[in-house]
Amino acid sequence: MPTHMPHFPDLLFEPAARLRAWEGILMRLLAEAGYRELHPSLVMREPMEAEAVRFFDGADLVALRWDFTLALARLLASRFDAAPSRISYAGAVFRRPHQPWEPVERFEVGCERIQGPDEDGADADVELARLMVAMPTALGLQGGILQLGHAALLRRPMEAEGLDPERAGRVVRGLHRRAAHRVAAALDGHPAAARLLAHAEALLVEPDGSGKFEALAASPYAGLLEDELAHLRRAQAAIAPLLPPDLELRVDPADVQGIGFYTGPTLRLWAPGAQAELASGGRYDGLYPELGRPWKAAGFCLRLSRLLDLADTRPDLFGKVAP
Repeated sequence: MPTHMPHFPDLLFEPAARLRAWEGILMRLLAEAGYRELHPSLVMREPMEAEAVRFFDGADLVALRWDFTLALARLLASRFDAAPSRISYAGAVFRRPHQPWEPVERFEVGCERIQGPDEDGADADVELARLMVAMPTALGLQGGILQLGHAALLRRPMEAEGLDPERAGRVVRGLHRRAAHRVAAALDGHPAAARLLAHAEALLVEPDGSGKFEALAASPYAGLLEDELAHLRRAQAAIAPLLPPDLELRVDPADVQGIGFYTGPTLRLWAPGAQAELASGGRYDGLYPELGRPWKAAGFCLRLSRLLDLADTRPDLFGKVAP
């Protein structure tokens, strides 16, 4: 994707045409599934995350929209007594990069499924997975991996054992690096260290290994996580028949990225040659209660900026849809 400065991309003719074409394709796909578009303001106010790009509007400190999910949540919680059940969005977010090669302005398309407090989320989770599975084919992308995880598989045991935030963060970082020795070091001295380490080792069974569910069934927390494991199995069984021939399903119980936000099943889409996931999402039932609304929610975002980079470096991965 051509850039005029390292962090602020200027899209020339072909990338600009590709972006508009892809936005149209994806928003039509979501509309056909019953999702209606909302377009929250480009400007967000307090509270702001550290990654926000801030500026002064007169005497008021404001920020460019850094996250669609949060922007939509604030909009819905303040404007609706009963939230719409299916929402889509498209546009840019502005976020300070963690790496020098990452852009500040990032183009996204995504959706959110909102439910009442007593509604079962399993069908909604599968619905979102079905939509994510359909998107690579719609864009002409050939090949990839859909990764299925579940945030509660680590969150609930840590909460049950009363891990303080600092120690829990170290455990999460160790698992994210798939390093059991780092997890052991983080747990050193804790009364439940042996149990939690055994559970971490069960989570770290290879994502495509046949024994992952058997290992989790032998975890010290198998009884605590019975519902979550059953949910993960059902999701795997429901998603597998939906996959096109060139998209592989991988179950990864050790996917802990975003565990501070996600509360249930998570989804990530990877493509050959991609340095980071092209799409990600999952269930985040804690968001709306924090804003005073008793709603559950799940959603995902497809990062068009990363797809544009991939189309530029690996055009062989795309079929006729990509200009």
